[in-house]
Amino acid sequence: MVTKSQKIRLGIFIAISFLALIIIIIILVAPKFLEVRDPYFVGFTDISVTGLQKGSSVKYHGITVGHVSDVFIDPQDLKRIVVELSLDHGTPIKEDTQAEIAFLGITGLKFIELKGGSAEADPLPPGSFIQPGKSMSETVTNKAEILAAKTEIILNNLAALTAPDNWNKILSLTDNAAKTIDELHGILAKNKEALTNTIAHAEQITSDLHALTSSDTLGLIVGNLAEVSSTLKESDLVHLIIEMNTALEHTNNMLRDLEVIFSKSRTDLYFSIESMRESADYLAQFSRTISEDPSVLIRGAKPKNAPDDLLERRDENP
Repeated sequence: MVTKSQKIRLGIFIAISFLALIIIIIILVAPKFLEVRDPYFVGFTDISVTGLQKGSSVKYHGITVGHVSDVFIDPQDLKRIVVELSLDHGTPIKEDTQAEIAFLGITGLKFIELKGGSAEADPLPPGSFIQPGKSMSETVTNKAEILAAKTEIILNNLAALTAPDNWNKILSLTDNAAKTIDELHGILAKNKEALTNTIAHAEQITSDLHALTSSDTLGLIVGNLAEVSSTLKESDLVHLIIEMNTALEHTNNMLRDLEVIFSKSRTDLYFSIESMRESADYLAQFSRTISEDPSVLIRGAKPKNAPDDLLERRDENP
């Protein structure tokens, strides 16, 4: 039978245990209630926040600086989801800080990642909205949508390609390709020797060109061309062109003088040619006279019907 003293001791033990439990709870929980927190908000428009819930971590460049205290729909804009953040007091949040939704491993859970924030930017007071960044989930979703669209296009193209009409065309094209390959094989077989000779000639030409390029003659030609190019580069081309123009001008003047001299002496030249023609006629006549009567060289010749003979005849026969 339980005595009264045992009941008193049991009651004292229970009371002390309960008091100790209350003290432990106060020690563990009180700092959380007494701790000063900085509230911030982030608004995500047309972005799914699936996996983000109350108590999710908030990290700043990988360091945990708080947690998500609430997630609700903006009553002013039904497409906008507002996430309330409870950050450690004194967390350096700047006006250019951005909040992004990131994945927590492969569990499907998400957390808020704070990025950016420069020392030159002004601090953002608690209770303000942090700029939303480009969410990783949004990027993955967009890429997944793009991949799904491209996959659908590929499947549609494959379905169109494997349609009965196109399939018959593909078979026909395959048969034609096989026939073309057979014809090419026959052509190559018939012209195998000619192709072999052509390849041999090409190899010979290549070797000759290689020998030419490796010979000293080509190097000498290139050296001479380089020397000529250097000489032309160093020479005064403008002065040379001026001298050539001067020489051409002198040549033109000389040709004009020759033309004037020729025009002046043309009359004398005609007269000289006429005299030479008459002299030639006289010589021809003299030659005929000598050939007809060589005695003329001894006794001389007297012109026929000379004017003096006509006068003498008139005196004798009045």
